[in-house]
Amino acid sequence: MSKSRIGVVFDSSAYAPGPLDGTRVIELRVNKANQSYKELSEVNWDQFYKELRQGGDLPTTSAAPVEEVRDAISDLLQDNDYVIGIWLSKFFSVTFEEAQMLEKEFGGRYVSFDTKSVAAAPYRMVQETLKAIDLGWSFDDVMNHLTTVRDSYKTIFLASIQHLARGGRIGKAQALAGNLLHFQPLLFVDDGEVNSYKVVRGRKAAIREMPEFMVKNFGDEQLFLDIVWADNYNEVSILESFMLEHNMHKQDVLRLGPVIGTHLGPDLLALFGVPQKVLL
Repeated sequence: MSKSRIGVVFDSSAYAPGPLDGTRVIELRVNKANQSYKELSEVNWDQFYKELRQGGDLPTTSAAPVEEVRDAISDLLQDNDYVIGIWLSKFFSVTFEEAQMLEKEFGGRYVSFDTKSVAAAPYRMVQETLKAIDLGWSFDDVMNHLTTVRDSYKTIFLASIQHLARGGRIGKAQALAGNLLHFQPLLFVDDGEVNSYKVVRGRKAAIREMPEFMVKNFGDEQLFLDIVWADNYNEVSILESFMLEHNMHKQDVLRLGPVIGTHLGPDLLALFGVPQKVLL
């Protein structure tokens, strides 16, 4: 097994809670009032969610200029043999596809990887990649491990009908009926795409379903679990209490940032799970 020097670039939708050595982060953009803002360094998250709750025109979002990705890769290749780009699902953004187009430009020294997810799962994939690099794994072995981790993940999340309707993701009549009956939509990520899991009456009942989703998919396997919230931290403890009923314990609580928050809303609550046995 030959040791390679490998750098990592990833996008800001992984919402890493702090800097990670050997990496570069490409900031996605929030666009409002004809201005574009980098979501990590130029947006106050609390203020963003406050304004999102107040209504009005929804912001839009966009990928970073491809030049920023190119520059980050070039910078990392000065000290590394290879660079791995770890990106949010191609169904969520053009970021992956734009980054993938750069592969030929760097003559095989750069590879773009679609995490088929967003937030906590890509963040953990970045961490797993860094662990494998620290262990001296070859480039191919690192990529194989990254693929195994990605394909082992399950994600369940709860959004508000009001916000999904506001963004045009469900119809107004459906939203009205849902509000009257207190319906809550549970969604899951399958092969990079968002799909409907079930609709549950009552927010607390819907949160109870989230750890049960993990049980249905993983049985009694030991899981590595992360909770993700947007502007509803009070619901984290509710989810934790239902997790404990299944002897589940969170690894971390991570906050969803403005770009993905624009699409899923301030009441987003998510549970990300992967078997412990596939992690380093």
